[in-house]
Amino acid sequence: MRLKTLFSIVFTACTVLGLQATVFDDLRFDARVGYELGGTVPTHVDNKIRHLNSYNPGFNFTIAAEASYPISERWAIHSGLRFELGSMDVDARVKNYDIEVVRGEESLDGIFNGNVRIKSAQRRITLPIQAAFAINEQWRLRGGVFMGWLTNRRFWGWAYDGYLREGTPVGPKIEMGTEPGERGDFEFDSNMRHMQWGLDVGADCQFSRHWGAFAELTYGLSGLFKSNFHSVETLRPLYGTLGIIYRIK
Repeated sequence: MRLKTLFSIVFTACTVLGLQATVFDDLRFDARVGYELGGTVPTHVDNKIRHLNSYNPGFNFTIAAEASYPISERWAIHSGLRFELGSMDVDARVKNYDIEVVRGEESLDGIFNGNVRIKSAQRRITLPIQAAFAINEQWRLRGGVFMGWLTNRRFWGWAYDGYLREGTPVGPKIEMGTEPGERGDFEFDSNMRHMQWGLDVGADCQFSRHWGAFAELTYGLSGLFKSNFHSVETLRPLYGTLGIIYRIK
């Protein structure tokens, strides 16, 4: 009985190791570096944003280690880990914009008409889970979902050169200047979500055995802020990425 038990343990261990070796042999590994362009966008793009005065995407990039496991001749499961740095600096003219600001020692909440400067910065570790389809040996399409954890998050700015109707669109009119103390400042770092999730689609083009390029588009379904936060318009992260691939295996 002992010999049978020992034989069963050895046989099971060899089978598991053999399966692991087979899975590892079939895996495709690559490293990726890309530049991200985008930012946080309103859920509904309407006439509240009248004009974009300026937009600076900042220095945004992604570094990733990813792998694909084939499940058929053309289909594969694609995943990995990404470190992403995203930021933006936007100045826009708005009308009937919901916002909560601080001017001096005074906290104000209402409908703003004028200019808004918004700055944000995020560092995120992301896990994509995608289905990949090989069109041919060179081109491959990917699509799925992502889950991300913000290791650092910032969102701040100010409302200036306009006026705020406190409470409602017909509430008391409060003028906003351009200088500190005259404008309405805001900082909502602690109101941002730690966890984000959403949709992720992309395409890979393999130039040679090791080198290639990729394009990626991610859209956050979770929103930038916690569900109980309503001090600014609902915003969602939207980023497009272009980069290079180095195929390790």
